[in-house]
Amino acid sequence: MTPQTRTSLKELQQLDQDIAQVRSAVQELELLLEEVDAPVLRSEQDVKGLQKRLQEVKLVEQRVELSIEERQVRSKKLEGRMEEVRNVREEAAVHAELEMVRRALENDEQEALSLLDQIRRIEERLDEQDAAYQEALTEVEPRRVELTQERLGTEERLEELKEKRKTFAEGIDPSERRVYESIMAGSTGVAVSELMPDGACGNCFSVVPLQVQNEIRHGTGMIRCEGCGVILTPESAEGIARAEAENERIMEALELTEEERDVERAVVAEAIAAEAAEEAAVVEEVVETGLAAMLGDGGVEPEPEAAPGEEAAESEPEAALAEEEATIAAPSSEAAEDSTPMLDEVVEGDSSSDRPVTDDDAGV
Repeated sequence: MTPQTRTSLKELQQLDQDIAQVRSAVQELELLLEEVDAPVLRSEQDVKGLQKRLQEVKLVEQRVELSIEERQVRSKKLEGRMEEVRNVREEAAVHAELEMVRRALENDEQEALSLLDQIRRIEERLDEQDAAYQEALTEVEPRRVELTQERLGTEERLEELKEKRKTFAEGIDPSERRVYESIMAGSTGVAVSELMPDGACGNCFSVVPLQVQNEIRHGTGMIRCEGCGVILTPESAEGIARAEAENERIMEALELTEEERDVERAVVAEAIAAEAAEEAAVVEEVVETGLAAMLGDGGVEPEPEAAPGEEAAESEPEAALAEEEATIAAPSSEAAEDSTPMLDEVVEGDSSSDRPVTDDDAGV
């Protein structure tokens, strides 16, 4: 893949991205138009519904009017036959039929009156709905015209980009264009990506092996990323500039963060120092107060009173020592008592002996 082809694929990708943005803008404008037209459409539907209902009621009223006319004609004929009857039986039959026609005529007249009243109410509601529709149409019409014109302009822009893209794509190698279009068909939106200055893919940021990086920068073949599958191209001057600007921004942010941390540390150190100074002042005040109290009592420092726990702790070793001395002294006294009878016996034995003293007894 030659540098010219790489540049062409990048431009083709830019055109495709522009087309996608314009198409998205057209869809957003259509949604806005639907949102603006929603109140007007609802009011228009209400008006059309009332018009349809009014037409239906008027048709029913017309049929009732025709029925009334027919029954009136029938009633007149029956009244004429009443004068021509020849016996009571015919007179009763004509009279019964005439009464039936008259009752039906009265029902039709009542229905016609009801329908006329219903038509009047529907016409009143129709006038109100039509006024509301005209008011809503007047309110939204400027915005609707603006959105319509904007949509038409965006659609024209979209058609121009499509035509430009078609003409531009014809100048690219068909095999490479097929690879590019197959990648774009995956709905990723990116088919060509530059290498990062550190040798990573510009799309998925996975690191590309050094040998592959060298082939991308100096070779002519089409190489795709093993991670995301996009076509990799060497970094451009603009890409390098953007990377350097991003690195500078990151370093500035880190420096700013370090400065903020230093300021925070200084504030904490000052707070600790202030707290220590306050504690030292409190201790000094307590010492001075104690010395003043001692000087006030004649210069003799009062012995501190031992706490109950301390007294118990001091008495325990003394009790243990006394018990140990008593234990040691007890066996000595018992031994003395036991040795006294033995000495008495020895003395008595020596005094009661009458034998003369020999040289052996004298120890010579």
